[in-house]
Amino acid sequence: MNSHIDFQASRLRRVWRMNVLIILAALSLVACKGGSSSVISDGNPSSSPSPAASVQTANNAEQPASAASPAAMPTTPVGPVGQTTPGAQPNQKGDDKQGEKQVTMGNIPMTVGPAKPALTPAPDPFPPRPTPTVVMENGKIKQQWQAPPDAASLTNPFKGQAEAVRLGRDYYMQKCVDCHGKEGRGNGWMSKMTAKPPTNLASQMVQANSDGDLYWKITKGRSPMPAHGVRFSDEQRWYIVNYVRTFKP
Repeated sequence: MNSHIDFQASRLRRVWRMNVLIILAALSLVACKGGSSSVISDGNPSSSPSPAASVQTANNAEQPASAASPAAMPTTPVGPVGQTTPGAQPNQKGDDKQGEKQVTMGNIPMTVGPAKPALTPAPDPFPPRPTPTVVMENGKIKQQWQAPPDAASLTNPFKGQAEAVRLGRDYYMQKCVDCHGKEGRGNGWMSKMTAKPPTNLASQMVQANSDGDLYWKITKGRSPMPAHGVRFSDEQRWYIVNYVRTFKP
């Protein structure tokens, strides 16, 4: 009889211990799911944000700045090539330091900056290119590369201005000197690498072009010379024309 009672008591103790272990395991599982939050609430549900709200806040904080709405690209059309206001003044030295500006050339938005001071180039490595043979036609020098008739009607808005020549030299030294040479004689360091030799800009034939003809050719380009209409603004190309005019045969 006593042994039977002892057996029942031992069985009850085992059941009680098992229940205690189950309760402790359940409490540990709830604590893990709640993160660092206490299992026991202080009675103010709004004081502890839910895990879902915390995750959402973290995601919002990690959004990169690049996800912001992109700035609208400029779409203002540009007038006809070369139609800069006659009599306009070139940017003075102080204006050159004002920084870059956004312009649209055709449908291409571009950033145009002030001319950078040109480095003094090394002496041209090759002898000057021969000047083209002059052929007269209707009282004018016949051009090997003829600009369209309406190019001659373009008016140079910076003609005779020393500041335009200075700026033109800066831009020429950036993009033109490698082929045409520092004195425009077609003997820059890249002149031996092109399919066609660069033109001697100091030649009588080239200098016989009108300012509008030179501006049109600089703008449009002809292989191997690229079209500088997408490299320089209208004003900058006029500056280059004024600098090319300083080359002498």
